[in-house]
Amino acid sequence: MAARIEFTKEQRREIRLKYSKARKLKDIKSYRHVVVLNMRRLGKTNAEIGEATGYNPQRVTEIVSDYVNKGMESVIGNKYTSHNRRMSYEEEGAFLEGFREEAEKGLLTSVTTILKRYEEKTGKESNTTTIYNLLARHGWRKLQPRPIHPEVSSEEEQERSKKTLKPSGRKSCWINI
Repeated sequence: MAARIEFTKEQRREIRLKYSKARKLKDIKSYRHVVVLNMRRLGKTNAEIGEATGYNPQRVTEIVSDYVNKGMESVIGNKYTSHNRRMSYEEEGAFLEGFREEAEKGLLTSVTTILKRYEEKTGKESNTTTIYNLLARHGWRKLQPRPIHPEVSSEEEQERSKKTLKPSGRKSCWINI
């Protein structure tokens, strides 16, 4: 069995301070990692910590090991982004402004034209899904004008359906009972 990792006095102090401010952390994952470290500081076993936090005991060991070897920065903070963006949100908005101007002039913009310019700007090949996600992030939606209304009938059908009124001799449509 491997030796249990023990914290130094400075590490215990750092964990205690971080735990006291843990409620202010924006990331739930970081909060849970600080809770794991604090429970380990208090002498809990991996099984007890795993049961309380929902982590596998092996994951508890990894979190503690990362903290001891790499410091608090390796445990706190989101190291991963939701996807691999090649531009920041602001750069994407500036990139789409050119297409917005074209759209306001009445020109049609398609995903393939946006994709070509995106690949030119980033210098890497991308997929149309990337462009659809980019447009969705910035509130764009697909609008395509219809050439005709889908429920409109032909002129012949309109002529056939016209009803002609036959004089019935009555002055009103009300019937006396």
